[in-house]
Amino acid sequence: MKTAFTPGPWEVIAACEHHGAYVTSPWGTTLADLYNMSNPSDLSVRNGGSSKPIPFVDSEANAHLIAAAPELYQALEALCELADGLGEHLEFDAACENARAALAKARGEQ
Repeated sequence: MKTAFTPGPWEVIAACEHHGAYVTSPWGTTLADLYNMSNPSDLSVRNGGSSKPIPFVDSEANAHLIAAAPELYQALEALCELADGLGEHLEFDAACENARAALAKARGEQ
């Protein structure tokens, strides 16, 4: 199925003194910033201002999870396609329903 989101792979750019962790597309476009600035109305310290990045708690871990989204999506989609022909098993069917719900959420269908 064709998806509307930016294709992967997505890359994590680690936090440093000038910016917090963020996730980029294969073309370098920022997809997710995982930090706040200490003074959003001022320039960043890198640009001569006083505002410094303040990373969220677990921002690096969250960045890695976000960056894995395209691969997680493809893996779930492949498992669901394989599961369609395997017959009925209650626990397996419930797991597949959870996977399908997660895929629908990723497509914005909820």
